[in-house]
Amino acid sequence: MIPTRSRSLADPDPAAGIRFVTLAHDLHARDEGLAGAADDPEGLVVLGPGQAVLSPDFNIQVLAAAAERPDVALFYGDDAVVGEPSPRLHLKPAFNRALLHAQDYIGPLVVIRAGALRRLGGLQPQMATAALYDLVLRADGEGLPIEAIRSVLAVYRGERPACSPADRRTALMQACAQDGGPTMLLPGLTPQSLRLRRRFVVHPEVTLLIPTRQAAAEGGEAHIARLLDSLAASSWPSDRLRVLIGDDVEPGEIYGDLRRYPFLVERLITGRPPQAPFNYAAKMNRLWRAARTEHLVMLNDDVRVVAPDWLEGLMSFAVDREVGGVGARLLYPDGSVQHAGMVGGPFGVFIHPWIGQPGDQPTYGDWALVQRDWSAVTGAVFATRRSALEAVNGFDERFALEYNDVDLCLRLKLAGYRIVQAPDALLIHHEKASRGETAAPGSQTALFLRRWGQVIANDPAYHPGLRRDGFVVQPAPTGGAWYTQISVG
Repeated sequence: MIPTRSRSLADPDPAAGIRFVTLAHDLHARDEGLAGAADDPEGLVVLGPGQAVLSPDFNIQVLAAAAERPDVALFYGDDAVVGEPSPRLHLKPAFNRALLHAQDYIGPLVVIRAGALRRLGGLQPQMATAALYDLVLRADGEGLPIEAIRSVLAVYRGERPACSPADRRTALMQACAQDGGPTMLLPGLTPQSLRLRRRFVVHPEVTLLIPTRQAAAEGGEAHIARLLDSLAASSWPSDRLRVLIGDDVEPGEIYGDLRRYPFLVERLITGRPPQAPFNYAAKMNRLWRAARTEHLVMLNDDVRVVAPDWLEGLMSFAVDREVGGVGARLLYPDGSVQHAGMVGGPFGVFIHPWIGQPGDQPTYGDWALVQRDWSAVTGAVFATRRSALEAVNGFDERFALEYNDVDLCLRLKLAGYRIVQAPDALLIHHEKASRGETAAPGSQTALFLRRWGQVIANDPAYHPGLRRDGFVVQPAPTGGAWYTQISVG
């Protein structure tokens, strides 16, 4: 029988195979209720604050998810806050490690298999209000699969419980220490977020790959010359930095003496016959294969360095063997957003959300300003490794103009790599100066949609409850949803 009303986690609908354990209102772990919670290895344990109002079909959805995904150890769902003019929805992507480190996006309620809870040693009450957050971090650290249930499972009246920033920082520092990497934990770009930054004892050697056709910027100076000048302000050790320019134009007078730069600069002439069409993918394949370092960063020639430590932001993730590509935050010269990650679904393709919006404008979940895994990032600034590119054979040269960067990211993900956005790697981008305004042929669009249609329809880094008819990320209308009927009192 389907339940017909919502009940709190402190007074749930009983269900075979589910045990409910309440945390304190402020998310402290209680001693009572924890004993014996992991006795049945086949059962499920729901952990959350007693004031959480559960969906009328909570048990059905949880049991169905557990049956459908027997490999998953820990589940989490969407939630909402009522008591405002309209419910405030927290719609969550599929498990997102970088986002979990930046903020507690999973929130105050999880479902975990009893056997996994026992393996992890249960909650750690010494973690205070971050006991549940710490449990999720430890589950991920142990390699236990974590997945989202794409439905609002719980509602909170007036305020959503959250662990304190100090407790969350303590839990994350412990998790980073377990990883063994030299990681610094810094304040994020938004008030409640954090960001990870690797402490480089020895900086790896990096090659910057820059395609150019010597296009002129405003004022007549070439974009590539301005980029090289701006790179000189980078804080990355110059003796660990190489620049390889793929130049379509033979004369090199615009550069002057390349030896004046503190880093090594080399030019590779990438000209083509007069009638041959431009192929960005082929040009970049030629460049990365000519480079002599494992670590590579692709840069369009029409970007400018803003933050001197932009490369540290990218390389903090790019050195991780699980990461296949890292994107930067790119602003137009007027300060509006050009790139902060890419999502599949809106308008039936992959788009740049928030494009043209003010760079300091708040965004849904702070997603434009926090470290986060995405399904794709732009190739305009893209940090990767030679070994990752070799694993997928680089760019697909059939995508000569458009889609080549998204296609590369999606193939890297299929190969098991993560794609990360590092918003503290900030650059200015004069879009399309590198290749002009030529439109992609319809055959390339058809190939992309045929290959990636299923990912576009259900991008795991996005959410089916978010709008698909605009560039601003926000929930779609939800009239009649069960949580709209929850009384505030």
